[in-house]
Amino acid sequence: MTKRGLILYALTIALSVGASARAAQHGPGKAGRLPLACEVSHDSVVRFFFNPENTDYYHFPLIFRGVPSGDPHLNTAPMGPEGRTAYITRPEMMHLIQGLDRLGLDWQESPKVDRLGSFRHLLWSRNLKILVACPKGTARAEVEPSKICGTLAPLDSALTTPRALWEFRLLRIGYGCKVKGFNMHTYPGRH
Repeated sequence: MTKRGLILYALTIALSVGASARAAQHGPGKAGRLPLACEVSHDSVVRFFFNPENTDYYHFPLIFRGVPSGDPHLNTAPMGPEGRTAYITRPEMMHLIQGLDRLGLDWQESPKVDRLGSFRHLLWSRNLKILVACPKGTARAEVEPSKICGTLAPLDSALTTPRALWEFRLLRIGYGCKVKGFNMHTYPGRH
């Protein structure tokens, strides 16, 4: 074997061992676990955003914020500078984050807590982008367009606030998903 061949062989082995170690770290079937130990607070948000380049209209981001049970924002979804914000209970927010964790997405974590800016800075995207911001950091993942419907459908079970569930289903309808029994013309709360 030549010196160059030996170096390529050693490099291939090193890369294979590194990939195996990363896979073993996640455990079987757990690749891409949500890395944040997220405590739900007034600053915790989950944002979904996908605006394909060749679309006829702008798809606003959908943001979830957890609030206490008696909060007047609960079961509303006003449009604001960050996008459409659906308010849910803090236990729902925890269930939503746990549901995202079970999806097995490839999460990229940062210790920096990202603040959502204006939706006007989000122009278009190749994939659906999911952002989870918690008091101890931010995690981001992407979902290919062909996998959006199947990936997001299981998250319905995390949402019990009627308006939030309606908004989440409408988001998926906007991306071409079929949501059984969904009527986009009747929504709870009308706020």
